[in-house]
Amino acid sequence: MVFSKLEQLSLQVEGGVGLAGDVQNFLEQLQHINGGISEMLEAVVARQQEFENRLAIRRQLQEVFGSGNEMPAGARRMYVEDQLAFYRQLIGEMLAFFTGSEHGRCVSFSLTVEELLFFIRLLLEEKVMDAGALKPIFLFLSRHARTAGSGTLSYESLRKKYSGVQLGAKRRVGELLLRLVQRAERHITDK
Repeated sequence: MVFSKLEQLSLQVEGGVGLAGDVQNFLEQLQHINGGISEMLEAVVARQQEFENRLAIRRQLQEVFGSGNEMPAGARRMYVEDQLAFYRQLIGEMLAFFTGSEHGRCVSFSLTVEELLFFIRLLLEEKVMDAGALKPIFLFLSRHARTAGSGTLSYESLRKKYSGVQLGAKRRVGELLLRLVQRAERHITDK
């Protein structure tokens, strides 16, 4: 959200604020930009306060339950998983708010999750792309990508689905690749 609003403001500034020569129009444009920046900063402060409040409450919870109270192993495991889930959620919300991964700074794919994962598999197998491991790819996609029918993606979902792509998704990617080859051939022969 924050980056997309900044990008919009940047486009307004780059779009020629003040080029019109009309002083009144120029002053109105400046007021509009100032107002946009103020609104964005107010949203940041409000959201920061919300994040801080949630973190403060979580700290209080951890002090109560994590202060040496003996817990059975199963309860301790559940407690640890709950803490990690809280941090995943909070960090995910913070990333979405600050990077705008849900609005604007997000790459939208018309492929389904399975189709995208199979396409990535092919790119890796052909050494078109090399990330050294799947984790950075999945993290990038979970933070900055949307797919047809899924909206935003989760790292865990991507990790689980990567190895289990269904035949139908593989066929649709194959058909897409054939269309891409045909398109590339048209570009080559159009010279």
